[in-house]
Parts: sequence; C-alpha cells; structure tokens
Amino acid sequence: MLASHVAVEKKDPLSPGHLPLRRIGVDTLIRLRVPSWSTLLVPLGTVLCMSIGTGIDAKAKGAQQSTDSAIAELVESIAQPLNKAKARKVIVFDFRGPNGQLHPVGKWLADQVSMTIQKNLPKIKAIDRSQQIPNDGIAEISTDRDTIFAAETSRARSLGADVIITGTFARVSDQIGVSLSIARMADLEKTQDVRTGLVPISKEITDLTPEPIPVLELKDGIPRAGMGGIPMPICSRCPAPRFPRNARDGDIVLLEIVVTREGRPERIKIIKSPSPELADSAVRTVQSWRFKPAIGFDGSPVAVFAPIEVTFRRR
Repeated sequence: MLASHVAVEKKDPLSPGHLPLRRIGVDTLIRLRVPSWSTLLVPLGTVLCMSIGTGIDAKAKGAQQSTDSAIAELVESIAQPLNKAKARKVIVFDFRGPNGQLHPVGKWLADQVSMTIQKNLPKIKAIDRSQQIPNDGIAEISTDRDTIFAAETSRARSLGADVIITGTFARVSDQIGVSLSIARMADLEKTQDVRTGLVPISKEITDLTPEPIPVLELKDGIPRAGMGGIPMPICSRCPAPRFPRNARDGDIVLLEIVVTREGRPERIKIIKSPSPELADSAVRTVQSWRFKPAIGFDGSPVAVFAPIEVTFRRR
C-alpha cells in the first residue's frame, strides 16, 4: 500500500496554442522577407502552412499510434496472468493517481485497456464500463485503498465478474507510468499479479482535461511502491515473528521499510505498535526477510519504500 512517486520535470510538450503560433510565425516571416512578391505571399504562405500542418498531423498521428501500441503491449502483458486466473469475465475499474485520486486520464486509460482486452483477447469478456454505475459513491469520493477495494469488489460481484483489474498511474516526464493489478474474485487474499508499463502522452490525452496529470514523486530519492507504475516488492522469505508473552493474538505492528534492488530490507521505521516489545520483535523479524525487488520502468530492479504489516499470531 504505497504511494509511489518520482520527481519529474514538469513540462508539457503539447501545450495549448503552441502549434497554431508556430504556423502564424512562418506566415509572418514570409511577408517580411518578400514584400514585393505580394501576388505570391498568400499561395506561398498557404503552401508552407499546409506543409507544416501536414507534418504536425503526421506527428500527432504517430504519437497516437505509439500510445495505442503501448496500451496494446500493456494488455498483452496481462494476458498470461488472466489465462492463469482462468478469466472469463473481467471488469476494469478507473485507474487512480499516486494518492488514490480519480482523474480524467485514469478513466481514459481504463477505457482503453478494457476496449483493448475485448478486441485482442476474444476469449475474455470485458464488462462494459458504462455498467459501472456506483451504488453509493464511496469509491468515487474516497482515496483510502481498503475502502476503494471493498467498494469495487462489491460492484464486481454484482456484475458477475470473476477477475478485477485495477490500476494506478502517474506522469513520468512525457510519458505515463501505469501499474495494473489482476485479482481473482475467488482469491482476493492472495498476492495479486502486477504488470507495469509506460504510455506516451498523446495530444488526445492532453486534450482530455486542463488538469495536470499527477506526477510520480520521490521521497529521499526513492519512489514509493504500488502506485504510478512502480510495483510492490514481493516477500519471498518471510518467517513469522516470535510471539511475546505480553502480546495479544492479532496484534499488528506497522512498519515502513526500503526494499533495496537486491531485495533486502533497510531503513526500517516503526509507524505504529501496541508496545515497544512488539515493535522490537517486528523489526528483528523483518530484518531477516528477503524480497523479490520492485521492477522499474526499464525492467531493472529499483529500491522502493514499502509499508509492512507484521501480524502476531499465537501458534
């Protein structure tokens, strides 16, 4: 349950008004340089503007094709976990920003993923997203992940889905980092399959809303896992904690750790604990854990901040 972030340069390569101004500038330059060719100015300016416009249109078309290809690749990456889950009827919920917020870009991304599943994975039915009419609006106003998950799984059951797909996104320079989580309705407690990818920011995306796309931020130079295209590390060796004499069955200690690129826990911080003794036991336990590290946008392991819950159970 991580708020993942990466500090990025806030630039908008497709800012509103940029392209028309360039076209006007060319036309004005022609008028200044050849004033005696008045009969040629309009045709020449028109031809040059049409040429530039054609180049702009081709560039925009290329960017959109690149965006479509990236979404197709993202869907292809979840085909294997969907087959593993024996998915027959899936539902794709609105993707959320780094802090759990809804945003028009997240809705658009979810729409594209859902339509691409329907097109490219014909054996799987993607539930029409227009059927996702909220019953109580909880998922639409809350940013608490547990609350959102409970509301979305309830909605998925009511629509007969056997697999749910949720996602988070964040802007990373001129692209959008996306994380997709796949969960079987019959095994919601199990670790979810997560796939990540980058989607180029096309003009269609920038035209969706004047709201800025939420950016991925860093904490002390390290992203938080689980959101915005940065997946959660997976614990591969996690022995249970020793049960102290003063502990109660079900006591929980909340920690924050950094999982290194090598999968080792570092910088363990106690967030909440019923007692100092339980906190010490939890810290000693987590120090012995080992993880499969989170994978960054380039496919390489990355260090991430991750929240950890250590639950004490009487054996």
